[in-house]
Amino acid sequence: MKYKFDEIEPAPAPDDEFWLQRDVLTHVRDFARSRRANPYAVLGNVMRRAVACVEPHVVLPPLTGSVVSVNLFTSSVGRSGQGKGVADGAGNDAITFVDEDGVEIETARPNVGTGEGLARLFKGRKEIGDPPPTRAEMTVPEVGTLAAIAGRQGATLVSEILKAFMGEPLGFNNNSKDTTTAIAAHSYRLSLGVGVQPENADFFLSREKDGLPQRFLWFPVVDPDAPEARPAPVDPITVTIPRFPVEVVGDGDNTFVRHVRADVPGEIADEIDAFRYRVLVGDGAVDPLDGHLMLTRLKAAFALAVLNGQRNVSADDWKLAGELIDVSKRVRAELAEVLAEKHRRENKAKAMDAADREAIIAARLSEDKQKRVAQAITRKLERADEATRKELRQACTAAIRDDFDTVFAVFIDKQFIVCCETEEGHAARYRLAG
Repeated sequence: MKYKFDEIEPAPAPDDEFWLQRDVLTHVRDFARSRRANPYAVLGNVMRRAVACVEPHVVLPPLTGSVVSVNLFTSSVGRSGQGKGVADGAGNDAITFVDEDGVEIETARPNVGTGEGLARLFKGRKEIGDPPPTRAEMTVPEVGTLAAIAGRQGATLVSEILKAFMGEPLGFNNNSKDTTTAIAAHSYRLSLGVGVQPENADFFLSREKDGLPQRFLWFPVVDPDAPEARPAPVDPITVTIPRFPVEVVGDGDNTFVRHVRADVPGEIADEIDAFRYRVLVGDGAVDPLDGHLMLTRLKAAFALAVLNGQRNVSADDWKLAGELIDVSKRVRAELAEVLAEKHRRENKAKAMDAADREAIIAARLSEDKQKRVAQAITRKLERADEATRKELRQACTAAIRDDFDTVFAVFIDKQFIVCCETEEGHAARYRLAG
C-alpha cells in the first residue's frame, strides 16, 4: 500500500513557504535535498540535537500543572530502505552546535536499553569514575527494538519514556545508594528519535490512550518534491546555542540549580489555557489526549527558538511549530490507515486458518472428546497467546484429558501450533500458527 504522501503531485512544492521563513530552515531543506533526504526528517534530527544541547535546568513555564521539561521526541516514518538512516546522517552533518564561546557542544549519544537502563544512563558509572551525563540524544533506528524490549516480562521502558517526555523522576529507589537508579525530576535532558516502518507502528498507535504517539513529532522520509537532478553540495553551518543563566542555590551537599523558565507569549498561554479549561469542565468535543499534542507543539516551538538563537518562545515559533504539527498529524493518520489495512488482512488470514483447522480436525479426530480437547487447546491459546504443554493439558476438563496426547500430536503434526523461543531451563511454550 502506498502512502498518500508518496503520491503527491510534485509541482508546485507546497511547503516552500515554510522552509523560506528562516535562514536555518532554508539551510536544512537545501542540505537535506543535497544529501537525498527528506527535509522534515532531517529537521527532526536537527531539532532534537539542538534541544539536547540545553542543560536540564531549563524548563517550560507552568501554564498548566507544574513546569515541564523541553525534552523532545521525534519519529521518522518510512519503509525499509526509504531513508530513515539517511535523514539522521544528513541531520548530524547539516549543523554544528557551539556555545557562545565558539566551543562545539558535545552530547552523549547512548544506545537504547531497558527502562531502568534509561535512568541508569544519567547515574554515570562510578566504578570507572565517569561523571554522569546531564544531556543525551538517543536514536533508535527501528521501532522493533523498542517493541522487543517493551515486550519483556516486567519491562518498564514505555512508562519511563512517558515520564521522560515530561521530565519526571526516572528509575527506582532501593536499599543501596550505589545501585539505586532513581533520577530526580528535571535533572536530565533527553532527546529521542525513533525510526518507524508503517507496518510496525502498532507499538505507538496501540498506546494512543496513554498519550505515547502524541508525545512525538512524526515526519516522513519520502520526499515527493525532491528535484530529479541532484542539487549541488551544501556546506554545513554553525549554530550558536544561546546561554541560559545558571543560579546555584544552597550550600555544601545541599546545592541545586534553580529552574530557568523559557518565556512564552501571553497569547500562546491563553490558547493553551482555553484548551485546558474545556478539558477541565468535561467538554465532550475535546479529546483530553490532544493536550499532549499541544505540549509537543510548545516543545517544538522552543526547539525552533533555540535553532534561531533565542532563549524564549515567540509567536512566530509557535506558528511554525503548528505547521510541523499539521505535518505530524497527516503522517500519523496515514499510519493508522496502513495499520487498519494490515489488521484487515491478518483477520482474513486468521479466519481462513481457523476454517482449515476445523476441517482437518473434523477429518482426523473422530471422537467427540477429541474434538472437545481441540476446542480447549484453541480457546486457551486465543486467550493467553502462549502456553506450555502442561498449561494446555490443564485447560482440558478431567473427562477429556486422556485424549490430550493424541490431539496435541495432531496439532503439532499439522502445524496448528508452533513452539516459541524459550529461555534455557524453562518449559517449551506454544502458540497458534499464523
